[in-house]
Amino acid sequence: MKAKKHATRTEEFEMVVDEIPFFVKATSFQTYTSETQYRVSVNGSPVYIFGWHPVQKRLTAIDRGAAAYTIPPHVAEAIGDQIHHRMAA
Repeated sequence: MKAKKHATRTEEFEMVVDEIPFFVKATSFQTYTSETQYRVSVNGSPVYIFGWHPVQKRLTAIDRGAAAYTIPPHVAEAIGDQIHHRMAA
């Protein structure tokens, strides 16, 4: 039986948090458990993985992978909210 392929989708958007501009590129993908997660680059950074956090009940950075710096929690929350409104809703 052939598995159904999930089409990826990429959104690019600008946002300002604490008067600091951010350029965000987010690409959806499906995990082997069919969960949708997002590869996110902020201002050209290495990729962060965003996904649903069941305790916080929102999209947030769940794995920072090879990213050179960490996203402040309030910035990650704002990015997660934008991804949710643009792609996950």
